[in-house]
This record gives sequence, C-alpha cells and structure tokens, in this order.
Amino acid sequence: MDHLARIEALEAENARLRDRIDVLEGMTGTTGPEILPAFLGLTPKEAVLVGGLRRRKSCTKEQLLTIIYGALPPDDQPEIKIIDVFVCKIRKKLAPHGIMIRTLWGLGYELPPDSRSRLDAMIEVAA
Repeated sequence: MDHLARIEALEAENARLRDRIDVLEGMTGTTGPEILPAFLGLTPKEAVLVGGLRRRKSCTKEQLLTIIYGALPPDDQPEIKIIDVFVCKIRKKLAPHGIMIRTLWGLGYELPPDSRSRLDAMIEVAA
C-alpha cells in the first residue's frame, strides 16, 4: 500500500472510531471528561463518573462501573466496591463548590437537581 492510500485508510478508520465514541458516550450518558478535571481537580476516571451522574437522573453502581471500565473484559474489571471509593474521593473535591452526590440506598447514586444545576452552570462558565 502506498503512502497516500495508507493515510486515507487511517483517516477513514479514525472517523469510524470517532463515530463509535459518540455512540458509546450516548449509550452511557457521558461526554468527554476534558472540562471537568480542569476546574474541579478530578482525575479522568472521576470526571467520567461525574459525567455519568450529570447525564442521568441516577446511576446504579453497576452502571457507573460500566461507564468507567466498560471497555475492559469482565475478568479485568475491578470490584464493584471501587465505585464507593471513587464517590468518596469525588465528594471531597465537589463539596467546596456546593455540589453533592446523594446515596440512594440499595440503588446507587445521584446528583440532586440543585447540585446538577450548579455543576452545569460551572461547566458553562468554564467552557
């Protein structure tokens, strides 16, 4: 394959992969985490978790695990308890901004409406 044909093939593959990312983000309710870490001090995985909570009314621990680690084979995924660890760390980072994550006992987690509104406003200003 000549050089130009290889470049065209790579560009086509890149476009297909970007489309796939858009589909997966739509399925999980997340968007790219690039803006959240910048002003909240979140790690990329923490930002993805917050993005999932931001896009849905509530999320089960299983849904959050899929949002963060969905690309890993099931045998390579961490234990579900890691979600509690993430939420604990994220709560400490969001609290100074008046944003809280509420535990829905037996169900999962949610961003209450006032916290979601505050986060949305902060993201809009940062963007």
